[in-house]
Amino acid sequence: MNTLKVDSGGGLGIYCHIPFCLKKCAYCDFSSFSHQTEAVIRDYFAALHKEIRKFSEENKGSILPAVDTIYFGGGTPSAVDVRHIEATLLLLNEVFQIKDDAEITIEINPGTLTTDKARRYKKAGINRASVGLQAWQDFLLKILGRVHSQADFKKAMELLKEAGFSNFSVDVMVGLPGQKLEDVMETLQAVIKYAPTHLSCYSLILESGTPMANWVESGQLELPDEDEEREMHWAVDAFLNEQGFLHYEISSFCRPGYESRHNVKYWELVPYLGFGLGAHGYFNGQRYGNSNELNEYCQLLKADKSPSIFEPAMTPEEQMREWMFLGLRKLGGIREDDFCARFGESYFVPFGEVIQSLITARLLVWDGSVLKLTPRGQDFGNQVFMAFV
Repeated sequence: MNTLKVDSGGGLGIYCHIPFCLKKCAYCDFSSFSHQTEAVIRDYFAALHKEIRKFSEENKGSILPAVDTIYFGGGTPSAVDVRHIEATLLLLNEVFQIKDDAEITIEINPGTLTTDKARRYKKAGINRASVGLQAWQDFLLKILGRVHSQADFKKAMELLKEAGFSNFSVDVMVGLPGQKLEDVMETLQAVIKYAPTHLSCYSLILESGTPMANWVESGQLELPDEDEEREMHWAVDAFLNEQGFLHYEISSFCRPGYESRHNVKYWELVPYLGFGLGAHGYFNGQRYGNSNELNEYCQLLKADKSPSIFEPAMTPEEQMREWMFLGLRKLGGIREDDFCARFGESYFVPFGEVIQSLITARLLVWDGSVLKLTPRGQDFGNQVFMAFV
């Protein structure tokens, strides 16, 4: 029985961070840990559940939208014993009102999926899988430090289909050391045969201090240049467009109707809750982030203290800025009417000069009702987004 009052309008998103991996990838700087004992993992899930219950207790008087998306991210959620995921979903159902058609996603590393896990995920109510392939070629997977192989990906897709999953996303990366355009195209041509409903295609971002950043800096690895990476991006766009996919966000492609409903929340400035180590949320007009120190996170909750640090409530101007630079990630753009409905004025009032300069630079286009990125704007997206910060 859920313990929070529910507003039938809108939809609330929930993100649960599972920070455990079999092995940390060479490019990763997320809050994640490998080679942890089952005792450590059990303690973590006890803390995660405590955080969820604590939210429920502290918000008994609040009226929340019913939950319409849940996302288990990491780390590698599929690396932990399936019982932890089942227990967390049971608790979320106990605390929150979850819509019957909620999108419930779990991230999966192909090297960690088993027949038992796939079946139990489906039985527990998970109805969408996000599979981290990254590249089809085993030599690139080794450079990335992934624990899976091409063969593991093939097996994982079979297991998901056998378990009854029909809605799944595949992650692919471009701009990798040693990667050529033909590698990217081979990856896409192989993946498409498994009939995914969604693909996320990210450019590699080198984070300072990661092993891969150190290898590139020392000259051990060489990245494709900007022109090569841009060519990869547009080749992906053209190929998936031919296959009937909608390019709906800079890094995201989907079959019509299969947008990641959870990720869209991040770009539309709607409330979502983040639970777990290093998780972030946006609630009651405030952004917050949890401690990303594993021991500190667990100890705080054991002492019945919050692991969250809240930013000051956003001013209307700050909300406008976020609406612009997040919303412009969507290739359908931002409708002037939607901005007016939210803020009571056109976005040309606070941002007219900025918008005009970006239109003049051929980075944005205005059609009389919608403002959106041009193809050139996609290539220089950060320049557009930073203009509103």
